Amino acid sequence: MLIETLVLVLVVGYLKGGKFINLGQLDLRGVWLIPFAFIIQMAVYWSAVKGFRLGPGWVSPVLHTLSYLLLLVMAVLNLSQPGMKLLALGIALNGLVIAVNSGLMPVDPTFLPAASRLALQPGEGTHQLLTGATRLSFLADRDLLYIPALGQQLFSAGDIFIDIGSFMLVFGVMTGPRAYRIRSVHRH
Repeated sequence: MLIETLVLVLVVGYLKGGKFINLGQLDLRGVWLIPFAFIIQMAVYWSAVKGFRLGPGWVSPVLHTLSYLLLLVMAVLNLSQPGMKLLALGIALNGLVIAVNSGLMPVDPTFLPAASRLALQPGEGTHQLLTGATRLSFLADRDLLYIPALGQQLFSAGDIFIDIGSFMLVFGVMTGPRAYRIRSVHRH
């Protein structure tokens, strides 16, 4: 849902007089942690899809959990930015449910097609099926939203905070007073 939220906020921000160019002026500390975390998540995901291991069985779950820790560090470094406290909370909630469930995000099988349920049976990669043994199941991917033209989207409580925080950050940067930290521009 994050991509849909970002598209929505860009449209709403623009319609409210925001400027896309302002986004280039945002100076986030530790921003390099974001692509690093996503590279880790993609490696864990694709290694499971392609059927190869990144090492011993504990490596992928530890890497997946570590990716959320990296994202949380970046968010904490930027708590003064609009929406960043909510974004950090969402990352922390998702990271917590992943950490206590062996490095995998539990997904409610009720909303999954049979092929997806079968694919998640081994519990490899980034997701696993929600079961009676799932810890903190109320934080799992267990809520469903239907978005026209995109179909069903499963999401967690953490995802809601991530989406709201992301919306507030981008909207605040595009439209708001310069309450956010921007890069210094020196003119000679």
